[in-house]
Amino acid sequence: METVKRNVMMNKAGGNASKNALTYRISLPAGAIKALGITPEDRSVILSYDNEKIVIVKE
Repeated sequence: METVKRNVMMNKAGGNASKNALTYRISLPAGAIKALGITPEDRSVILSYDNEKIVIVKE
C-alpha cells in the first residue's frame, strides 16, 4: 500500500449555484489510477465513505 499526502482543491462553483458554493477536488497519482485499471473509455468508479475513510473502487 502506498501513501501520499494531497491537498484538497477548493473553487467557487459556477452556473446556478449559490454565491457561497464551493466545489472540492483531490488529484490522484497516475500509478493509483493505472492500478485500478481506469482508462479514458472505462472511467466509472464507486466512491464510498464513512466518517474517517474514503474508498474508491472500479465499477
